[in-house]
Amino acid sequence: MKDRTDLITGVIQAAGGKVIGQIRMQKIFYLLEQLGLSANIRYSYHHFGPYSEDLARSIDYAELIDSAVKEVPDRTISGSTFIAYELSKNLQENPDKIGDLSFSDVKNFVKDMTAETSIVIELAATIHWLKNKEKIDNWEQELLRRKPSKATPVFVEKAKTLLGKLNLAA
Repeated sequence: MKDRTDLITGVIQAAGGKVIGQIRMQKIFYLLEQLGLSANIRYSYHHFGPYSEDLARSIDYAELIDSAVKEVPDRTISGSTFIAYELSKNLQENPDKIGDLSFSDVKNFVKDMTAETSIVIELAATIHWLKNKEKIDNWEQELLRRKPSKATPVFVEKAKTLLGKLNLAA
């Protein structure tokens, strides 16, 4: 678990010290894993796309046992409240690597992901999952079936653009 705590704190550090939302955290890790993070986190398909109980437990461990991460409520501009993950202590130096990726690469990837809404990140992760894990050729139709209220043409196009920026093209 300690290795995963280092990965979690490294990703939060690369995100500027905070990641807002459980779905966003799950999808960031899923996409980073596809980019070569090598965290050996198992995923399965869940209502919001790829989900890892392993990651959820590791975050709990990082918060409750290791005290490296804290969950705090975070109110958005629209007034909604989400769980945010923050570092519990100031880390003086950035690590050279997070998993098998350079800190610089993770920072750039996370910057691209956090620039988008959680819906776009969720759709990007789901598109990747449908195409590469479930091997569904007509993923567009399946995405629309599974996420009819989220898979609007605008959001799907943004998700595809995000995947392109991450070199995980749809």
